Formats: sequence, structure tokens, C-alpha cells
Amino acid sequence: MRYLIICLCFFVIVGCKEKVAPYTIERFDQQLMGVKSESELQKLLSQNEDITEVLLGSTSEDTALVNGLFHMVQHADARKFYEETLKTFGDLSALEESFGIAFSEIKKLYPEFKSPRVVAAFTGLQNDLVVTDSLVVISLEAFIGPKASYKLDEPQYILRRYAPEYIVPTVVRMLSNQFNTIDFSRETFTTDMIFFGKSLEFSRAVLPHVEDSLIIGYTNREMQMAYENQEVIWAHVLDRELLNQENPAIRAKYFGERPYVGEIGPDCPGRVGQWLGLRVVELYRKENPKVTLQELMANADAEAILRGSKYRGQKD
Repeated sequence: MRYLIICLCFFVIVGCKEKVAPYTIERFDQQLMGVKSESELQKLLSQNEDITEVLLGSTSEDTALVNGLFHMVQHADARKFYEETLKTFGDLSALEESFGIAFSEIKKLYPEFKSPRVVAAFTGLQNDLVVTDSLVVISLEAFIGPKASYKLDEPQYILRRYAPEYIVPTVVRMLSNQFNTIDFSRETFTTDMIFFGKSLEFSRAVLPHVEDSLIIGYTNREMQMAYENQEVIWAHVLDRELLNQENPAIRAKYFGERPYVGEIGPDCPGRVGQWLGLRVVELYRKENPKVTLQELMANADAEAILRGSKYRGQKD
């Protein structure tokens, strides 16, 4: 299953001096770009069927896939783009250290946690990031950043998050899903809000040296606008009686990708429902300091968390 990146900064994490177990990222990208024939490529794919399936959506027996992928590997522009990718990421040692620290932090919270395999790939922008509980595959070229020669076909407000500093935070946020319990028997604005809030709070705990703006994927201005206008935002939620809203299309206006939430105003950043969730969970933890992060993540009662936060749109 493909998880599109939506939502920290490994350069910042690297500054931590705590010793962690060495972590190695598998270099599937180097193996792929080093094949000399279609038969060699097919053999490589057959030896890595799990990567082939989640990253390319097929198997090594797919002759059309093998033919198209080999054409990409041999294409001069693709090889130049790959060199650009290598120049951006180097030997991946910084990224490896960041993942090692993040996984170590998760294991402190959940000793049963098993670090997933992390695989570096190059697909010529056919994919970006795949995260499962046991496997993470990163198409490095998608995360070169704003100066990349080629970019994914996404609007700019999404593209700006396709940069190196967002890789580890996004993976951590996706991995939080395995610990994030919510009763979705009745899906509402409130259940969405608390689910996202818990996910973001988990990321905060695992990545304490990373700015909130990187964790949620907002610019500094968007963070400021959300915080300063939260009374207006919350009043809108109450006036429109959104907390019990079950309509997916209406909920998507507040939690899905948009440059801004026009229903509230042009200065209200998109995905503001996710930001509200983080704010609610943040206040819940302040009001209930004895509740551990693990207990919070296991709490499936979204409405109880909202009530316990005593959030009314107030600033600190």
C-alpha cells in the first residue's frame, strides 16, 4: 500500500549526542542504477519482490515494468538526475543517524517496537515514499528540494515539503499509526481531529529537537496564523456544528490538502483540523499530566480527550 507523503529535520536531530545503535539504510538505488541488462534487472527485482511490489506496484514477472524501468536506468537524463540525487544526499550517513535516533526513541516508549527496514530507491519520480510497519522505501530523488531539476507533479504548497528535512518526521508520523488507537465506529470531525493530534504529539515526543512547523508541515507564518487566530477558527467549528460532522467531503475541507481553508478565511492554513488536533492534545496533556504518552495513544475515546483538554480556542 502506498502512503503519500503529507506531512522533520534530520539535520537537527543529528546534533543529539546520545549514542544509539548503528542503523544502515539499504542502497537499492545503487543496485538498480548499476544493472547492465534487462535480465540482470529482472533478477534484482525478483530478489527484492517486497520492494518491487510496494514501490512499483507490480512483480519481477511484469515484462512491461522491467522494460520501462531498464529504459529509465539507461536514459541519460535519468542518470544525470540520479547524480544530482547522490550529490544532495551523499552517503546517507546523516539520514541513517537520524533514523537510528528516532527508532531508539520509539523503542524507549514501546520496547516491543521493531525498527523497519529502510530502503533508499530511485524511481525517476514514479513514487515518493512508502511506509509500512516493517518496510520504509524512500525515492530519494523526490526529496531533493526546491532546486531539483525535476519535481513531482504537485502544487507548490505541497512540493515545498518534498525536501530532505521532512523525510524522518514523515516516516515517524506514519509509524505512529500502529500505536494510535481511535474508535472509528462513527467517523466524525472530532475523531479525525484527535487521531491527527495524537499522531503529531507522538512525533513531537520522538523528535523533541524538531520544530513543530516541520512536524506538521507548515511554514512559520502558517504556524503563527493558526495560533493567533485559533479563537476564530474554533468559533467557526462550533458555529458550523462541525464536531459531530460525519460527511467525508465536509471533513476533508479541514483535514485534507488545500492551500488554505476558504470557509474560514484566506489566512487560515490548509489541514487546520490537524493543527487543531495537536492543540487539543497538547492541552489535554497539560490538564492531565499523569497520563503518559502510551496511555494517550491507547485512549480510543476522542470525545473524552477533547473534553479533558478544556480547549475553547484559547491561547496559552
